[in-house]
Amino acid sequence: MDNVLKGIQKATLMAIGAVTLVMGIVGVLLPLIPGTPFLIVSAVCFSWAATL
Repeated sequence: MDNVLKGIQKATLMAIGAVTLVMGIVGVLLPLIPGTPFLIVSAVCFSWAATL
């Protein structure tokens, strides 16, 4: 049961990280959206997912 929950948490963090990474890249290219906060959130999500 514990492994299933960790897998769900890891998949969720990876999905959030991927979405915020794309938003951060778009934010770097477009002047309307700030890209740096999204890239920071993406890095945090990927690092937390790597420790699970």
